[in-house]
Amino acid sequence: MRSADRRGFTLLELIAALSVTGFVMLGGIALLDQLGDSATRITRDGARAARDGNGARLLRRLLVDASTSPDSTKRFRGDERSLELWTRCDAPAGWSEPCRVSLAIDERPDSSILMTELPGAPPLAVRRQAGPAAFRYYTPSTGTDAAWLRQWSSNAVLPVAVGVVVRADTIVLPVSVVRD
Repeated sequence: MRSADRRGFTLLELIAALSVTGFVMLGGIALLDQLGDSATRITRDGARAARDGNGARLLRRLLVDASTSPDSTKRFRGDERSLELWTRCDAPAGWSEPCRVSLAIDERPDSSILMTELPGAPPLAVRRQAGPAAFRYYTPSTGTDAAWLRQWSSNAVLPVAVGVVVRADTIVLPVSVVRD
């Protein structure tokens, strides 16, 4: 009796090969999905870091470039929730020009957002803090004591610094630094 020549695969071998290939493909798809999620997370975290860094830089620059004038419409005014000041803003042509800017604290249930309004632009969040926040204005007193005030009236001088009080901490931002 002659034995039959075996050419090809049995059905069981074919099913086993397809099953192994399916598991390998499933693992590859899971790996690609994980890589996509990681790339999305890295992009989102990078955008958040850039937004926070640029917002902090913009806030510092607006306060450092603050100016005042005898003109009552160009004075620095502030209370615990908002402040208005004249400073320098970037113009579309690439230089900076005098502009009126307002900063306000937007209270949320779990955090506070420091918003700025620049001319011709929508409100921009420049800083986020956990918990309630309030503005304070630093001025050296006439005596030996210095004071943090809750309100800055419309007089012709600038505070030395603006503080953002969050819980027990104060973030101090200098105003109109004298340059040589």
